[in-house]
Amino acid sequence: MAHGGIKTSSGDYIDASWELKIAVEELGPEADPITLRVNGDVHIGGVILQLVEKIEIKKNWSDHGLWWEQKNRWVLKTNWTLDKYGIQADARLLFTPQHKSLRLQLPNLKTVKLKASFSCPVFSSIIGICKILDIRHPEELSLLKPLDDPNQRRKKKERDSEPEEEVVDLESLTPSRGTQSNDPVQTSGLDT
Repeated sequence: MAHGGIKTSSGDYIDASWELKIAVEELGPEADPITLRVNGDVHIGGVILQLVEKIEIKKNWSDHGLWWEQKNRWVLKTNWTLDKYGIQADARLLFTPQHKSLRLQLPNLKTVKLKASFSCPVFSSIIGICKILDIRHPEELSLLKPLDDPNQRRKKKERDSEPEEEVVDLESLTPSRGTQSNDPVQTSGLDT
Protein backbone atom coordinates (compact mmCIF):
# COMPACT_ATOMS: atom_id res chain seq x y z
CA MET A 1 0.00 0.00 0.00
CA ALA A 2 2.04 2.92 -1.25
CA HIS A 3 1.01 6.39 -0.26
CA GLY A 4 2.12 8.86 -2.90
CA GLY A 5 0.38 11.85 -1.39
CA ILE A 6 -1.02 14.86 -3.21
CA LYS A 7 1.63 17.33 -4.37
CA THR A 8 1.33 21.02 -5.09
CA SER A 9 3.15 22.69 -7.96
CA SER A 10 5.99 23.53 -5.56
CA GLY A 11 6.44 19.84 -4.69
CA ASP A 12 5.01 20.02 -1.16
CA TYR A 13 2.55 17.41 0.06
CA ILE A 14 -0.89 18.66 1.13
CA ASP A 15 -2.42 15.45 2.47
CA ALA A 16 -1.93 13.77 5.85
CA SER A 17 1.04 11.69 4.68
CA TRP A 18 4.55 12.09 6.06
CA GLU A 19 7.99 10.56 5.67
CA LEU A 20 9.09 7.78 8.00
CA LYS A 21 12.80 6.90 8.05
CA ILE A 22 13.79 3.35 8.99
CA ALA A 23 17.39 2.16 9.35
CA VAL A 24 18.06 -1.40 8.16
CA GLU A 25 20.70 -3.33 10.10
CA GLU A 26 21.63 -5.54 7.11
CA LEU A 27 22.62 -2.47 5.07
CA GLY A 28 25.22 -1.48 7.68
CA PRO A 29 25.53 1.40 10.13
CA GLU A 30 26.78 3.85 7.49
CA ALA A 31 23.86 3.28 5.11
CA ASP A 32 21.18 5.93 4.82
CA PRO A 33 17.82 5.01 6.33
CA ILE A 34 15.04 3.95 3.97
CA THR A 35 12.39 6.65 3.61
CA LEU A 36 8.73 5.66 3.26
CA ARG A 37 5.75 7.97 2.68
CA VAL A 38 3.04 6.87 5.11
CA ASN A 39 0.13 8.20 7.14
CA GLY A 40 -1.08 7.28 10.62
CA ASP A 41 -3.66 4.78 9.32
CA VAL A 42 -1.01 2.42 7.91
CA HIS A 43 -0.57 -0.75 9.95
CA ILE A 44 2.88 -1.99 10.97
CA GLY A 45 2.63 -5.00 8.64
CA GLY A 46 2.06 -2.61 5.73
CA VAL A 47 5.08 -0.54 6.76
CA ILE A 48 7.25 -3.67 6.89
CA LEU A 49 5.93 -4.79 3.48
CA GLN A 50 6.74 -1.40 1.93
CA LEU A 51 10.17 -1.48 3.56
CA VAL A 52 11.06 -4.96 2.27
CA GLU A 53 9.92 -4.00 -1.24
CA LYS A 54 12.08 -0.87 -1.14
CA ILE A 55 15.16 -2.70 0.19
CA GLU A 56 15.18 -4.98 -2.89
CA ILE A 57 17.26 -7.71 -1.24
CA LYS A 58 15.82 -11.19 -1.77
CA LYS A 59 15.98 -13.03 1.56
CA ASN A 60 13.76 -14.36 4.32
CA TRP A 61 12.81 -11.32 6.43
CA SER A 62 10.41 -13.24 8.72
CA ASP A 63 12.68 -13.03 11.79
CA HIS A 64 13.02 -9.25 11.46
CA GLY A 65 11.08 -6.67 13.40
CA LEU A 66 11.01 -2.95 14.08
CA TRP A 67 12.93 -1.66 17.11
CA TRP A 68 11.85 1.79 18.32
CA GLU A 69 15.02 3.36 19.69
CA GLN A 70 13.52 6.29 21.63
CA LYS A 71 10.93 4.14 23.43
CA ASN A 72 13.36 1.23 23.84
CA ARG A 73 10.76 -1.30 22.70
CA TRP A 74 9.84 -3.63 19.86
CA VAL A 75 7.02 -2.74 17.47
CA LEU A 76 5.73 -6.26 16.81
CA LYS A 77 1.94 -6.05 16.57
CA THR A 78 1.61 -5.96 12.80
CA ASN A 79 -2.12 -5.22 12.88
CA TRP A 80 -1.67 -2.03 14.95
CA THR A 81 -1.46 1.27 13.09
CA LEU A 82 1.26 3.87 13.39
CA ASP A 83 -1.24 6.13 15.23
CA LYS A 84 -2.05 3.40 17.76
CA TYR A 85 1.65 2.98 18.57
CA GLY A 86 2.15 6.76 18.56
CA ILE A 87 4.82 6.60 15.86
CA GLN A 88 5.37 9.90 14.07
CA ALA A 89 7.89 11.30 11.60
CA ASP A 90 10.57 11.88 14.25
CA ALA A 91 10.63 8.21 15.36
CA ARG A 92 13.97 6.40 15.01
CA LEU A 93 13.12 2.86 13.91
CA LEU A 94 15.55 0.03 13.18
CA PHE A 95 14.63 -3.02 11.09
CA THR A 96 16.67 -5.78 12.72
CA PRO A 97 16.57 -9.53 13.46
CA GLN A 98 14.66 -10.54 16.58
CA HIS A 99 17.02 -13.47 17.30
CA LYS A 100 20.68 -12.56 17.75
CA SER A 101 23.87 -14.39 18.67
CA LEU A 102 24.73 -14.58 22.33
CA ARG A 103 27.81 -15.93 24.10
CA LEU A 104 26.69 -17.49 27.34
CA GLN A 105 28.95 -18.68 30.15
CA LEU A 106 27.31 -21.52 32.04
CA PRO A 107 27.71 -22.14 35.79
CA ASN A 108 30.29 -24.85 34.99
CA LEU A 109 32.33 -22.10 33.20
CA LYS A 110 31.79 -23.59 29.73
CA THR A 111 30.90 -21.05 27.06
CA VAL A 112 28.23 -21.66 24.44
CA LYS A 113 27.26 -19.54 21.47
CA LEU A 114 23.57 -19.60 20.60
CA LYS A 115 20.76 -17.48 19.25
CA ALA A 116 18.36 -15.89 21.72
CA SER A 117 15.21 -13.87 21.23
CA PHE A 118 15.70 -10.20 22.04
CA SER A 119 12.08 -9.33 21.23
CA CYS A 120 10.30 -11.20 24.03
CA PRO A 121 10.50 -10.75 27.81
CA VAL A 122 13.79 -11.87 29.37
CA PHE A 123 12.26 -14.80 31.23
CA SER A 124 10.74 -16.13 27.98
CA SER A 125 14.20 -15.95 26.38
CA ILE A 126 15.67 -17.78 29.36
CA ILE A 127 13.03 -20.52 29.02
CA GLY A 128 14.03 -20.95 25.35
CA ILE A 129 17.73 -21.07 26.23
CA CYS A 130 17.05 -23.65 28.96
CA LYS A 131 15.18 -25.84 26.47
CA ILE A 132 18.18 -25.83 24.14
CA LEU A 133 20.60 -26.59 26.98
CA ASP A 134 18.24 -29.15 28.59
CA ILE A 135 18.12 -27.24 31.89
CA ARG A 136 14.98 -28.25 33.80
CA HIS A 137 14.39 -25.23 36.03
CA PRO A 138 14.65 -21.96 34.08
CA GLU A 139 13.74 -19.91 37.16
CA GLU A 140 17.21 -20.73 38.55
CA LEU A 141 19.01 -19.20 35.56
CA SER A 142 19.49 -15.53 34.81
CA LEU A 143 21.45 -13.44 32.34
CA LEU A 144 24.15 -11.01 33.41
CA LYS A 145 26.05 -8.69 31.12
CA PRO A 146 29.70 -8.46 32.22
CA LEU A 147 30.74 -5.00 33.36
CA ASP A 148 34.00 -5.07 31.44
CA ASP A 149 36.26 -7.50 29.62
CA PRO A 150 38.48 -9.28 32.19
CA ASN A 151 41.13 -9.84 29.48
CA GLN A 152 41.72 -6.08 29.22
CA ARG A 153 43.09 -5.91 32.77
CA ARG A 154 45.56 -8.75 32.35
CA LYS A 155 49.00 -8.22 30.97
CA LYS A 156 49.68 -9.39 27.44
CA LYS A 157 52.12 -12.04 28.64
CA GLU A 158 49.45 -13.60 30.87
CA ARG A 159 46.90 -13.64 28.03
CA ASP A 160 49.31 -15.33 25.64
CA SER A 161 50.15 -18.11 28.10
CA GLU A 162 46.49 -19.03 28.76
CA PRO A 163 44.81 -21.62 26.52
CA GLU A 164 42.10 -20.44 24.13
CA GLU A 165 38.60 -20.67 25.61
CA GLU A 166 36.52 -23.42 24.00
CA VAL A 167 33.15 -22.21 22.73
CA VAL A 168 30.39 -24.68 21.87
CA ASP A 169 28.47 -23.32 18.87
CA LEU A 170 24.70 -23.89 19.12
CA GLU A 171 23.61 -21.06 16.83
CA SER A 172 21.77 -23.42 14.49
CA LEU A 173 19.31 -24.15 17.31
CA THR A 174 16.84 -21.31 17.73
CA PRO A 175 14.70 -21.30 20.87
CA SER A 176 10.95 -21.19 20.48
CA ARG A 177 9.01 -18.26 21.86
CA GLY A 178 8.25 -19.64 25.30
CA THR A 179 6.07 -22.53 24.10
CA GLN A 180 6.19 -25.80 25.96
CA SER A 181 7.32 -28.93 24.15
CA ASN A 182 7.59 -32.48 25.42
CA ASP A 183 10.76 -33.35 23.55
CA PRO A 184 13.86 -31.54 24.85
CA VAL A 185 16.59 -30.73 22.36
CA GLN A 186 19.50 -33.08 22.91
CA THR A 187 22.95 -31.51 22.88
CA SER A 188 26.23 -33.30 23.24
CA GLY A 189 29.40 -32.14 24.91
CA LEU A 190 27.72 -30.06 27.62
CA ASP A 191 28.01 -31.10 31.24
CA THR A 192 25.48 -28.79 32.90
